[in-house]
Amino acid sequence: MSEKQKLMLQKLAALAGLICLFIYFAATNEYFFTVNNLMTIGLQTSTIAFIGIGVTLPILTGGIDLSIGSVVALSGVAAAMIVNAGVPVPLGMLFGIFIGGLCGTTNGLFITMLRLPPFIATLGMMMIARGIALYITNAAPVSGMPESFSELGNGALFRVVEVGANGFPIVKFPGIPYPVILMIVLALAFTFALTKLRVGRYLYAIGSNEEAARLSGIKTDRVKVYAYMASGALAGLTGVVLASRLVTAQPNGGVMYELDAIASAVVGGTSLTGGVGTVPGTLIGAFIMGVLRNGLNMNGTSFFIQQIIIGGVIIATVAFDQLRQSQRKSKPKKVSTTKAPKREGDVMKKLAIAAMVGLTAVMTAPGVFAKSNEIAVIVKTSNSNFWQNVSGGADAAQKELPDYKITFQGPEAETAVAKQVDMVQNAVNRGVAGIVLAPSDPVALVPSVKKAWEAGIPVILIDSSLNSEGKYYQSFLATDNRAAGALAAEKLAEAMGKKGKVAMMSFTPGAGSAIDRDGGFKGAIEKAGNTVIGPFYSQADMVTALNQTIDVLASNQDLVGIFGSNEPTAVGMARALKQQGYAGKVAAVGFDGNSDLQAFVRDGTLHGIVVQSSFAMGYKGVKTVKAVLDGKKVEKFIDTGVVFVTKENIDSPEAQAVLY
Repeated sequence: MSEKQKLMLQKLAALAGLICLFIYFAATNEYFFTVNNLMTIGLQTSTIAFIGIGVTLPILTGGIDLSIGSVVALSGVAAAMIVNAGVPVPLGMLFGIFIGGLCGTTNGLFITMLRLPPFIATLGMMMIARGIALYITNAAPVSGMPESFSELGNGALFRVVEVGANGFPIVKFPGIPYPVILMIVLALAFTFALTKLRVGRYLYAIGSNEEAARLSGIKTDRVKVYAYMASGALAGLTGVVLASRLVTAQPNGGVMYELDAIASAVVGGTSLTGGVGTVPGTLIGAFIMGVLRNGLNMNGTSFFIQQIIIGGVIIATVAFDQLRQSQRKSKPKKVSTTKAPKREGDVMKKLAIAAMVGLTAVMTAPGVFAKSNEIAVIVKTSNSNFWQNVSGGADAAQKELPDYKITFQGPEAETAVAKQVDMVQNAVNRGVAGIVLAPSDPVALVPSVKKAWEAGIPVILIDSSLNSEGKYYQSFLATDNRAAGALAAEKLAEAMGKKGKVAMMSFTPGAGSAIDRDGGFKGAIEKAGNTVIGPFYSQADMVTALNQTIDVLASNQDLVGIFGSNEPTAVGMARALKQQGYAGKVAAVGFDGNSDLQAFVRDGTLHGIVVQSSFAMGYKGVKTVKAVLDGKKVEKFIDTGVVFVTKENIDSPEAQAVLY
């Protein structure tokens, strides 16, 4: 059997796996194979396909591109900023793609002119592009673009919407999302380029044997630059599409996207050693990744289990690729190959069966399937005690609502805004009864919440609100964060006993709760006659907060006070104070109330903590959804309140009711 036939066999095996996934999820969830969800799958897969096609080109040459995620973020930010500066939307989007192509070209030049290994060159660009994106935005999301900016990411061809008798819109046909159309066009264009143009044949030749390609007259360096330029441009396109879809550009976006891109290429048959791979194969790989995520979300599977499953699929696929490569290299050139294809086919079948059995075993665990009476609780991240306490409140509410099934989801980090958007859209597609949502971004989640409103699904916001002028959601349950920030400032000023420099250690720039909390604190502490330095954004990462606090303490010997405005930030801040010998010397106030923060209050590292009732958010959020479903009138804003906890009152019933 020829290499071309073997490659075709592998692609067919990948396609068969994709079909099996469709059949499985369609059988386990009645809402999976609906028009709405199929269009959502296409939309969610399109961005994976863009970067997957892009990274296929460097991989064909035997290289790699690790800068994709950072280039996605930089390109989206560049497009948004230049549009906000007054440039027409189409030109602004082209500028974002140009920035991506420029980054890719730079990668290619580093590799060909400086002779850097692709791994090192693109790793450096990953850090450079991310640093530029964070620097030019001060780590804050870029929003405020005109409505037309969102058309590319949220528009659809042939969309049909009618207004019902009750005034709510009725979506007759969701339309074909523009990113899906763009994905098809690009897949056809790059397939043509790789199969019919000389540059495509050159890419395969370089990956198979670069020295032989060079000796045959191919300008290998130039072709490699073209490959990285195309990879960067497609990453730029992805950044533009994501910024348009979220209606905001995230400088922290695109994290780990390079792994999705490489996985889609490898799962689709592209060899990491170069010389083997096709665009249709990568497209199939992208859809396998997209369908897996969508189907697991639709079935209510934990994000952590999703990571395990997808990681297992990637390992199995790469293992097969390595086995195939070793068999090819060890085989004598003139020996008959009649038995090898059979062995390879058997390996592929065994791997496919093992993957599907493993997938089935995990997903058929009790309680993972979505129900039509489901209330979905979707938070900023499931990787936090605060949000786990929200889950506890939701579980408590479920005990009082036996007719409803409560599911709990959240991405791996608060900065993974696009993944949270996907979770909301998947919840809408599976026809949940209601949604309790803690939006990670006040702008990016608006289109998804609007889709829930269009589907007649009530949405109750918790913790952070949306910039939607009060539309599309029924109620907002949260701490009055501005008042809570002002309370923290008042208590910190009392603890300091004198005026001076006060550091603000914040978390996620652009998050509604951070804006209000920091704003309330800054206004009150400055009004008391103090000078504020910061805010310093930890991205809700404890280690980052610890390091930032150490730096702040070292560079501000006259610091008299410090404030940490969420759980991981306050914990990292307090650890730094203790490690550096500033505990009790610099007055400190934190926010939230896990066991670590309680310990810091008891030993005097923190003067006190402002604790909101995250348990109440989960409990009241679910109960408010039920009230809306019962046709009861609910308040537009419900304050869940805060308690200021100190060493003196930490064991009181009032404090113990909110600590966790």
